[in-house]
Amino acid sequence: MKAKVRKPDASWEDINVADNRDGTHRVTVTGQLDGKYQVTMAIGDQPIPGCPVIIHVIKGLVKTIGSQGSAEGQYNNPRTVAINKDRDIVTADHYNNRLQISTREGKYKKFLKFKQFKEPFKPIDIAISSDNTYYSLDDSNKQVVVSDENGHVIRCFGQNELKNPKGIGISPVDGNVYVTDGGGHCVRVYTQHGKYLRSFGSYGKGQGQFNFPWGVVISSTGIVFVADNGNNHIQVFYADDQYLYSFDCQSWDGKIHVRYPRGIAIQNDNVYITAGSFAKPCSLLQFKSSGKFVCRIDSDRDGLNCPTGIALTDDVPCRVLVADTSNGCIKVFVQ
Repeated sequence: MKAKVRKPDASWEDINVADNRDGTHRVTVTGQLDGKYQVTMAIGDQPIPGCPVIIHVIKGLVKTIGSQGSAEGQYNNPRTVAINKDRDIVTADHYNNRLQISTREGKYKKFLKFKQFKEPFKPIDIAISSDNTYYSLDDSNKQVVVSDENGHVIRCFGQNELKNPKGIGISPVDGNVYVTDGGGHCVRVYTQHGKYLRSFGSYGKGQGQFNFPWGVVISSTGIVFVADNGNNHIQVFYADDQYLYSFDCQSWDGKIHVRYPRGIAIQNDNVYITAGSFAKPCSLLQFKSSGKFVCRIDSDRDGLNCPTGIALTDDVPCRVLVADTSNGCIKVFVQ
């Protein structure tokens, strides 16, 4: 058996055919370009009935959720997105002082509002634990607000340590909560019950030093990735907070210099980063966890403006949700 594929650029490529040793065979087509792929298969010189098989590969922006405003389904300076256990989208709707829950298709479900604090609740990031508990980072009150999915507050913590919190992540290994403190130029670590364990980092440009750290994410093996906003790179640490390596994200294609990484997410060996500020350019980038640049996912026509938080779905292909902060919406990309 042999197979080949005609790519969207009209070039042909032979495909490896794997024998499953049960009377069936398997071919794998990798869609590196947008467009139509035509797969032909044959036994000897005899085409297999049903060929060619047509596969349409879609990449890039596929959907925009919401618009600027304060009504249901609208956002004002959305800072991040997360996916809960019901696969709903949870958005930190910053200037509307609320969390907004919508279906994965973008249909409004409900608001979560917290009005019992000294200053208006202003969520800047959110992490959701394995038991569907929400850990909202409250920019105004310099605290982590822990609540259930219905908005009942369980506890708050961090008020004694946090100066300018920006990002939050939960370790899938030990459950500890990591909070980037832009004002303290460090990462602070807590238990889920709010006990302050330690911090690492200080102001500077050296290894393990930060200049206004922003997003933070922890891999399935406990490796910590921090978007070092002011130093324009990603720093990577062992689970014991020891510096491992860093990689640059400001000159990824040799043409456009993207600066100020903010949001960061990881899935398998892929790291996704939003970068840019009110001064263009702004981009959604994909790297390998080693720091090797893979691709730019968005394009100039997508119009990202100060993108921040990222959430990844478990779909195949993966959908990348981005809080397009200054445009007041959520943009969904297929990767």
